[in-house]
Amino acid sequence: MIDQKYLQCHFFRSQTKEGNMHRKKPQSGRVYRIGEAARALNLQTSVLRFWEGEFPGLHPIRTPKGQRLYSESDMELLRNIRSLLHEQGMTIEGARRVLAGESMPGLTESLAARPSVADGDARKTLADALKELVEIRALLTINNPKENRS
Repeated sequence: MIDQKYLQCHFFRSQTKEGNMHRKKPQSGRVYRIGEAARALNLQTSVLRFWEGEFPGLHPIRTPKGQRLYSESDMELLRNIRSLLHEQGMTIEGARRVLAGESMPGLTESLAARPSVADGDARKTLADALKELVEIRALLTINNPKENRS
């Protein structure tokens, strides 16, 4: 007869509470595995691994097996990095400087702020400007028949 404790310890270790105690998780907050973090940020896992070497403030927790675990503070930093690089078009060096507070201090403050009503006003203004430009282009095209021959 096989001892149940032997089976739990040797074959089903990952399913027992003791099997999960080797991870060094933060005391509070959710922890994301690299795949979960990448999906939440709409990025590839290779990008997260690359950024880990490029940005000194990004230090995910590593399990004994080498798996990366990102805390909530790591996720916030990753959101800021993604915003600087992908949405604002900055270089890695420029993003590094902004995150270190060396340049453009107003930008780091604006990153922390959430979208406001003013953002909606700005979008409306841009949409109105675009509409006017399209109307002007149409008027110029009608008045200049040479451009119509494309």
